[in-house]
Amino acid sequence: MEMRQRPYGAVRGCAGGRHVIRTPGLVFRTATWSDQRRIAATGSDPQAQRWLGWGPESVLGEDERERLLAAPAGRGRGRFGLPSPRVETRLIAIDPERGTTAGAVSLSPLSDEVCEMGGHLAPAYRGRGLGAELFTAGLALAHRHLHFGEVRAGAEPENLASVHSLWRAGLDPTLGPDTHRLSDGRVIPSVWFANVEPNPTWCPSGW
Repeated sequence: MEMRQRPYGAVRGCAGGRHVIRTPGLVFRTATWSDQRRIAATGSDPQAQRWLGWGPESVLGEDERERLLAAPAGRGRGRFGLPSPRVETRLIAIDPERGTTAGAVSLSPLSDEVCEMGGHLAPAYRGRGLGAELFTAGLALAHRHLHFGEVRAGAEPENLASVHSLWRAGLDPTLGPDTHRLSDGRVIPSVWFANVEPNPTWCPSGW
């Protein structure tokens, strides 16, 4: 029987509103503005855009994608080595062996208690079971760092990789809208999942 991921929480490294989470195959840290284009590169390829449906202004060309995905992700610093402003409720996923960007997971607050989670992996990291780790890290950020009691996530029913990863991360089917409009204007069928933590906590790092 296939097992679900076990939960992961805070680790050393969380400070000043920046969070660090480790799973068996990836390291996650709070994304910063200097990470924005490398995160965009992880989901700009045609295969990802079939499901993500970003607006054209958010999709990067092939040459820039390849350049950004081959480069080390770094520590989220901008010009002159100074820390770049963080992007709230988004984690960048990093390959701990190569240092390259593997994907990203984000949380969108719906209320003080509930958030919606989304995420994606770079092409080289798909099909390796890392989607469950991606969403497990998102749950840890929500429940153990940011005090969200409920995390919701939607997926297109045909996107079996996403549906399977959400389940393996610990989310169960729940009620939700039958359709969802993507940024590129497409309206797609949707299924919904949720994970509820009765005792969420704050990480000492806070927001």
